Order: sequence, then C-alpha cells, then structure tokens
Amino acid sequence: MKAPERLETRRLVLRPYIDKDFKSFFLLMKDESFSKNRYLTPEQLTPRCEKSLFSSILNSYNSPEPIFALVICNKENEDFLGTCGLKSLEDNGTVECFYALLPEYRKNGFAIEAMLKLLEYSFEVTQIPKIVIFIHPNNTRAWKVAERIGMKYIGHIKHNNIVPKTMLFSIEEKEYKVQRFH
Repeated sequence: MKAPERLETRRLVLRPYIDKDFKSFFLLMKDESFSKNRYLTPEQLTPRCEKSLFSSILNSYNSPEPIFALVICNKENEDFLGTCGLKSLEDNGTVECFYALLPEYRKNGFAIEAMLKLLEYSFEVTQIPKIVIFIHPNNTRAWKVAERIGMKYIGHIKHNNIVPKTMLFSIEEKEYKVQRFH
C-alpha cells in the first residue's frame, strides 16, 4: 500500500513526511495527550526512538513495503498540523487508520476533514475493503472523530495485550459509499 504524493481538501494538504517535519513530529510525539492515549511506553518516547521511527518512515517510502504515514498541513502556509495514515493488519485486507493533531490545531474540524479525504482515497483509489481504528477509551476527541466520519462503534476489545480494553470502530467500503452518496 503506497502513500499518495499529495491529497488536498478545502483547507488541508496530506503529504508524505520530509526531513523538515522532524521537529513538529517530535512535538506531536511529546504531547502528553497524544502519548497517553496511544499506549506508548516511556521508552518509545525517547528522542532516540522518535528519531529512529521518523527515519524509518522516511526510508520506507521508497521500499517495497512503505509506511503509509502522512503529514496533515495547512493548505495556505504548509504548517504542520498533525499526522494520519494507514497500517495493514494481518486479517483479510483490513486496514487500521490513525490520526493525531498538535494541541493548538484541535477543535477546528481538521481531523475530520483529513480523515474523510483519507477514507475517500482508501476506498476509491486503493480499494481497501475495511478500515478500523483502535481508540483508548479516555480519548474522547478521537472516538468522536471516528463517529463523525461514519465509523461504527463495534465494542471494547483486548488489543495487543493492552489494558484497558480499547474501543474498536470500523467502516467498510460499502458503508462509506452509502454515506457518501446520501
């Protein structure tokens, strides 16, 4: 699954990471509300691990198995607002999505706008059959975004041996198309 070169919405650009994005990536990873709601360990939040993750994202874009991670930018000035992307799961074509914004850009509809574009690309271009997201139960903003983009709450499940159980949301291509054309 190859990341697109550029996706645009009315206010946003979604594009692959570039070297100059590291400082903003680092700020996002350091944001307490981001890290505590994403099941990250303190070890994963060290500068060395963050630099390694960032480098692996950049290096993967030209590999046979790229990491589908995109920067969410302001369309007017290219400011880094956050990140979104997709990750293939091991079960029959299901893909996991993710999204996060820097605190100062939350509550503006940017996550919804970015994720609607990502769903459009996923279902109409790459023809992914199903997209899911696992959300920490305390991350109210994230599950409200999932609902607003048409994902259905499936239930609380055990995921990757993480406590507490995570909330699982899902949307299938046919559900997306019904919503889009109504």
